[in-house]
Amino acid sequence: MNIKQIVYLSKTVERGSLSSAAKELYVTVQAVSKAIADLERELGQSLLVRGSRGVRATPFGQAFYEKAQGVITGFMELESFAAAYGECGGVLSRLRLALNTPAFPGNELVRENTVAFMKSQLGIDVTCDLATGEAGYQGLVDGTFDALVTVGAFNHADIDCFPIGTVPAGVMMGSRHPLTAKDVVALDDLAPYPIARSSWFDRANDTIVENYRKREARLNFVELSLDGVMKFLSEGGLIFTTGIPALGRTSPLLTVRLMASKDAMAVPICIVCLKGHGAATYSVVEKLRLSGGLPFLK
Repeated sequence: MNIKQIVYLSKTVERGSLSSAAKELYVTVQAVSKAIADLERELGQSLLVRGSRGVRATPFGQAFYEKAQGVITGFMELESFAAAYGECGGVLSRLRLALNTPAFPGNELVRENTVAFMKSQLGIDVTCDLATGEAGYQGLVDGTFDALVTVGAFNHADIDCFPIGTVPAGVMMGSRHPLTAKDVVALDDLAPYPIARSSWFDRANDTIVENYRKREARLNFVELSLDGVMKFLSEGGLIFTTGIPALGRTSPLLTVRLMASKDAMAVPICIVCLKGHGAATYSVVEKLRLSGGLPFLK
């Protein structure tokens, strides 16, 4: 039994599909299937019931899955500790960040403020690009970036994810949208309007969209390409975002409204890096936590 088998099983149980688990883990379906089959042989019991519409856990598989969550968390913490201990303090001389979100109006200002704040706190050179799509993960792999800033936890087997704070969920809309008349908006208010979903982003991250989808909110999600944001908003579309008032001031054409308390959600903001490269990033995270987090979290 190894941690990879346990992680593969966990994702498969959560997603109810070998292919969905493989897509999230950036591996092949065959790799997931073989890992779980090997684990079943070793344990001498079936973990999954396979059907035409996906898979579900057996009673033993469900109990094993629930027990495994603490094991996975503990392993990740132990791995991060070992990396931090082994890299002699992990001191960075520079930090190349990328904001790993869909492009949004005013992101330049957010990135500029992030760079200025982190330079003042860390005393090192900092850059912050915008890395949309899977370019963020690929940038970590090829060394273009040291770390990513993500909205929602980044779920990937090769990634360490460090939460640095939370922000409330909000909705971005055009400044003439009917919902701007409300101080806060509820899920029921959003139902008549199309709401953007980006498959690459919402697949890789534990995002606002995915959380509301898990709640089975009756919302009209539509796929949105990265170059169609302003047109989508101008035509009455909505985009879930962080409920930070400053975002609504980045353009006179935009407004941001918080979600009403009954539908509110805390969204984690995280710094992520490749596993085994986490010591230096962890030291950055600890300094940010002590300083109160990034300025756009307030």
